[in-house]
Amino acid sequence: MSSRALAKAFQELPHRSRLACRTIEVTEAGKAGQAERALDLFEAMPVKNQVAWNAALAALVDAGRTERALSFFRDMPLRNATSYTTMIGGLSRDGAADRARGLFDELPLDQHNVFTWTAMVSCHARNGEPNRAVELFAALYGELFARGVLPNAHTFSTLLKACVGIQSLAMALQLHALIFKLLKEGSRDCFVWNALIDAHAKLGSVSDAEKVFHEMRCRDICSWNIMMDGYSRHRLVDRALDLFRMVGDKDAFSWNIMIYCLSENRRGEDALLLFIDLVRSCGRRDGNAKLNASIYTTVVHTCSVLTLLVFGRQVHARIVKDRVCQSNVFVCNSLISMYSSCGATLDLQKVFEEMMVRDVVSWNSVIQGLGQNGLGRQALAVAERALDLKMYNSKTFIAILTSCSHAGLLTEGLAYFDNMTVKHGVKRTLDHYISAIDLLGRAGKLEEAHDLLQSMPFKPNAVAWSTLLHSCLTHKNSILGSIAVQQLKLLQPDDGENYERLVQGCSESEVLSVGEKRAAHIPGCSWVT
Repeated sequence: MSSRALAKAFQELPHRSRLACRTIEVTEAGKAGQAERALDLFEAMPVKNQVAWNAALAALVDAGRTERALSFFRDMPLRNATSYTTMIGGLSRDGAADRARGLFDELPLDQHNVFTWTAMVSCHARNGEPNRAVELFAALYGELFARGVLPNAHTFSTLLKACVGIQSLAMALQLHALIFKLLKEGSRDCFVWNALIDAHAKLGSVSDAEKVFHEMRCRDICSWNIMMDGYSRHRLVDRALDLFRMVGDKDAFSWNIMIYCLSENRRGEDALLLFIDLVRSCGRRDGNAKLNASIYTTVVHTCSVLTLLVFGRQVHARIVKDRVCQSNVFVCNSLISMYSSCGATLDLQKVFEEMMVRDVVSWNSVIQGLGQNGLGRQALAVAERALDLKMYNSKTFIAILTSCSHAGLLTEGLAYFDNMTVKHGVKRTLDHYISAIDLLGRAGKLEEAHDLLQSMPFKPNAVAWSTLLHSCLTHKNSILGSIAVQQLKLLQPDDGENYERLVQGCSESEVLSVGEKRAAHIPGCSWVT
């Protein structure tokens, strides 16, 4: 049919049908991200109803043009609950929770529906205000219930996440009761039951999470994954493994949860064996799970903990083959940490230099990695690049001070410590002072280390005194060592017997070396992760 014939057929449609067609065109343009075209189509409409106005508003909101949408919203001749829901959603995505709440409160209560209510609850929850989300729900539940407005599955799933945010198991239990009362379980609402499992597990009630899981008639793969994750959080590794073996159609999340669970519970070898099973399953046609960046990050971290350089290099090769390495900063950072732990500094530097995108963690990790492996000068060279590029934070200077400490670069380390606030705008923390104390102590400047410890604007903790004590034992200074021991006895009285032995060790130089081996000290530096 020709365009002229189509136009004629359109004109012959009843008025209401033409209006509906025009509105559909506006909606489709908005969904396609063509906000200007949607507005042009809207303006060309000779007659506009409320649905058309809402469609144009949604087009602006979906395009992220929040201020233009708000102006359009104010110009609307009439606004209904759908208009408010759309605008609240747009402001929520823009992080403007207070402005959204102002709109919500502006709408009379008798015009609210479950969608405006849910939109505002979600806005608070997604913008870091879970307490306000719960308060809003509780404040309006009675009145809206009396008007026949009931929360739906989306309302409840958002509220359950808010309960986790405020760590309120009591509120989660009340919502649990309401869900059983108001919702019927079905495949369409499976996500709300999954949210229940997740909330109970994260709030410490694994038994309730299990009960919900086992009583579900309709489970999807998310149900299994969330329950496995709940077991993992509570270190119930065997239960998680049993559940994992029962899952027929595992996805990447299933494998990642289980590999991570094993790795975090000191079963790294089992985690790597499971990873090998996954690699083999990916090679089969019936394998549904695919290796992804998250799985690789977990596996590489496990290799780092176990210092498995050969296996780590094999995993690295697979990462390169799958074209994940250069494009994913998290995977690259984990590779840097792994090579650092294994002492493979050339590999570490190669990964770093080949990265397409680097974040602050990347720079911190390579500085720390070079420094802890004795390459202090090279670590400082990288540090200077990071400082020039403004790619640094508080942990960068801990990595720098630690590198100087390991390499014996006292003058350089103290210069960075002195300049970090004045020149680079980084405020010194207790960790920075402890790193500087360690730097001075390793260099044998025990009096200076003690003076810095006493003059720093923080109350010395056990880590600070242990750092000084370690240096005193190394350099056989019984006087300052005794002072450190007395302070540690005050801070950690349960370890009194150990410190008594150290006092005895400090009194005789030949015993000091034994005391050094027995001393339970915490190094004055922080790992960059």
